[in-house]
Amino acid sequence: MAKGKPATSGKTRIGSPITSPPLAWQWLQRSENKLASSSTEIGGDNMESHNNNNNNNNNQFHILGSLKQSMREMFLPVGYPESVHSCYKKFHMWLGLETYVGSAIGVLCSQAMLSSLGLGAAEATGGAVAIQWVLKDGIGEFGKLFFIKQFASSFDSHPKSWKIVCEIFSGIGCFLQLCTSVVSPKFFLPLAAVGNMFNLVHESIWVASHMTFTKHFALSGNIGDIVAKDDAQMSTAHLLGMLTGVGVIALSHEPIYLFGAFTLLTPINIWSTIKMLHAAEFEVLNQAKLTLLSRTFIDTGNAVDYKELKPREIGFGEWIKPGTQGTIRIKLGSSAEKSFKSVDEVQDTVNILKNENYLLSYRKGTMQILLHDDIESPNVIQSILHATKFHDTLQKNNIHKETNWSGYLTALDDSLIWTKQNISNFEKSLNDKGWQSETVYWNDGGVRLSWEGHPSLNQVEQKQEKNSL
Repeated sequence: MAKGKPATSGKTRIGSPITSPPLAWQWLQRSENKLASSSTEIGGDNMESHNNNNNNNNNQFHILGSLKQSMREMFLPVGYPESVHSCYKKFHMWLGLETYVGSAIGVLCSQAMLSSLGLGAAEATGGAVAIQWVLKDGIGEFGKLFFIKQFASSFDSHPKSWKIVCEIFSGIGCFLQLCTSVVSPKFFLPLAAVGNMFNLVHESIWVASHMTFTKHFALSGNIGDIVAKDDAQMSTAHLLGMLTGVGVIALSHEPIYLFGAFTLLTPINIWSTIKMLHAAEFEVLNQAKLTLLSRTFIDTGNAVDYKELKPREIGFGEWIKPGTQGTIRIKLGSSAEKSFKSVDEVQDTVNILKNENYLLSYRKGTMQILLHDDIESPNVIQSILHATKFHDTLQKNNIHKETNWSGYLTALDDSLIWTKQNISNFEKSLNDKGWQSETVYWNDGGVRLSWEGHPSLNQVEQKQEKNSL
């Protein structure tokens, strides 16, 4: 899903970079000025020297200004800082440090693996080295595919959590690759392949999470510009990191020295990642935030802003803090098989919610939300608010659907009426607090349903009847 609404609608984007040369002051003397003429006559040499100094200063000012403008166009998005989110600068400063340290660690790992292969030794052949190196990469790519298949659906909804996980994976991968320098050469391939798999998973998660961050930064829809400037920033940090790594291994190639440098650099890398993620404060709605905001709105009649919500969150704002009062377990995108025990349950629920783009079912302590083919972000917001109110109604009246099915359906209907009456106020409160309500992020398995009586199905049937006539 792509985010649409800017965090601050009043900000505008500058359409094109300012390419005009910087302004420079020039001292102008009018020939008819009597005082200037007399001064020139009295101290002509001094005045000429003064003018030369001014010209030199002007040239220096012009060069520095041109250099500053060139650097700005190379590394910063057009219209910065108005065209990006307010946390852009802080986030990218920590990202630069993370990239710099990570590149230095990568040089250490490469040195360790080359030493393990005996590169340069008389008994080593180029073919054997090349084969093992290619196998290392191939096995790593194969392992990465299984990881992506299993977890890719949550990269959009939990980019910060996956970002810290991927840096931990990178640390594990680098450690395994360093271990190749202290074990028998026959263990090179399994250690290097597994280590490379962790690093490839790190790369995939990094790209996916960073694209999500980029969408949040692009207040003016300037995603391409931000991506290009990020690439320039990261290339610079990567180059500096590689140069630092080369400088480190130039001192010694001994394994104990490489492990010592790795032990020193890895905590810095993890620390910079944590600081970077804390700096990323986006007013976007994910499932955890929307659940907490629904709870607050039901209790108080108003939503809260980003900072007021933080005490009830963990995991960089992507998880609800355990023990938070009034929260419920919600599963978005459930299947009918896991949500209902019988066809009658499905039919009775559809009779109440047939005009909505979702169905609700409370089963095994979890509120299951089933999504229609036509589901959109406003429907997701309504479904979570409805699910929270429905749960409250069940708990307040001590209703269990296994023993009181009619009471369960009444609670579902009553909570729907309340939700329809209050959803507009909830959305307005979200917007007033700065939340971007046009898109909601959740761990989506892609399960979608359709049912008889839904307005979209009726429209299709009416269209078919019209065409047949």
